[in-house]
Amino acid sequence: MKLLVVNQYYAPDVCASGQLLASLCEGLAERGFQIDVVCGFPSYTADAPDAPAYEEQPNLTVRRVATGGVKGRLGMRQRIRGYLGFLLAAFGTVRRQSRNQKYAVVLTLSNPPFVGLLGAWVKRFRGARYVCVLHDIHPDILIRTGRLKKGLVTGLWEIINRLIFRFADAVVVLGPRMAEHLRKHKRVPQEKIYVIPNWSLGEIEPLPRQNSFRETHKLGDALVVLYAGNMGILHNLEWLIESAAELKGRNIKFVFVGEGEKRFFLEKQAEQKRLDNVLFLPYQEAETLNTMLCAADICVVALEPKAAGLAVPSKTYSILAAGRAILALASENDDLAAVVRQWKCGWVAQNSAEVTEIIQAASKQPDEVVRRGKRARTAHKSTFSRESALALYADLIKSVVDSQRVNKEAL
Repeated sequence: MKLLVVNQYYAPDVCASGQLLASLCEGLAERGFQIDVVCGFPSYTADAPDAPAYEEQPNLTVRRVATGGVKGRLGMRQRIRGYLGFLLAAFGTVRRQSRNQKYAVVLTLSNPPFVGLLGAWVKRFRGARYVCVLHDIHPDILIRTGRLKKGLVTGLWEIINRLIFRFADAVVVLGPRMAEHLRKHKRVPQEKIYVIPNWSLGEIEPLPRQNSFRETHKLGDALVVLYAGNMGILHNLEWLIESAAELKGRNIKFVFVGEGEKRFFLEKQAEQKRLDNVLFLPYQEAETLNTMLCAADICVVALEPKAAGLAVPSKTYSILAAGRAILALASENDDLAAVVRQWKCGWVAQNSAEVTEIIQAASKQPDEVVRRGKRARTAHKSTFSRESALALYADLIKSVVDSQRVNKEAL
């Protein structure tokens, strides 16, 4: 069965959605699917690594196209240039590939937001079934967080979304709240919606907290509260800075790893408050991810409460795999909070005062922190593993192809 996969970001880009997509494609290829990927050259960060225009593995080929010469996402104009550059280049490759190959299914993610139009085009003009995968729901996130006002742009965006969802045979989301949002606000029929969680990247397993990462960064035996990843507009990380100010002088260390629009603001806050219990580090190499997560006692996952039901941060799954307790800076009503509550693998905080209360209590109850971490690992093994997700994707792809065959036979 041949699949065409289209998305701007793909490994070795550091973007989580691109890394997850590569993991998905490699897993499906190992299961016997023949995968052709059309993606952009690495461009998620200004120093994105180089990658060849063409790669071939067993059952998997990757074709990379230009993104308008753009690298990085720090400005909206820069992002839009990269998006348009990719869409134009990708359309030519998709048109050529779908003319030369008979694809059973085309699958798109949501980078850039309108990439689903290419999936709809392949279905309409090449007869493939179409699977649309959403890691987050736009423009809803941008509107709710005040990044974009309702108007001509959002109206056009919604029209395009409706077109994409109409052509899609299946729309995949990460959690039940996201599925509910699609039903209520996007009018996507229930029978089209599938919930398939993401998974951890790489081989992540519980390790001792006293490891090389702690030694390298001189964390000693402090209670370590770690946030690792993009520090963006949807991440209410200022709560951690405010909490660090309240807990100054205690044996507690707040560690921020990564980059993003908010990092400069957060560093400035920490500097103004003279917080010696806060450490900022750049993105770490992939091989240090496991030791970094396990050096922490509590790992933070942040999602602006206004974005409830619109996304599930991908770092959630790596933390579960590492067996570390989660501190969710999130609404009580979103999928992230639901995971934490269901598995009793951490805490949910909705303001800086709650963050301070939770961390202060955790510092006095280290055994409880460990217990919650063990429950996180149990959740990973039973529900959020890569193998579980791959099985669900394989079944979904087969079902949409089988439904097409049934429809043809009925005619």
